[in-house]
Amino acid sequence: MKDYRRVSGSVENPVALGWRVEDKNRQRVIELARKSEMSAAAFFDLMVENLDLDDRGIPPWVPYKDEEELPITKT
Repeated sequence: MKDYRRVSGSVENPVALGWRVEDKNRQRVIELARKSEMSAAAFFDLMVENLDLDDRGIPPWVPYKDEEELPITKT
């Protein structure tokens, strides 16, 4: 089995993620990383560093918030 880990000490400020995510999404990241011949951590870092952002500074697939719509009042 191939070792996909990064070189020890190559991460500037490593932290452990303490988020709870859907297991199916975690497994998908692991599988994508495996196919890319990378560790899941290296894949995550590369994915975040290469996200396309829109004029809001967030990925274009994130929906606009409802607060941006004008309220409709009944008269």
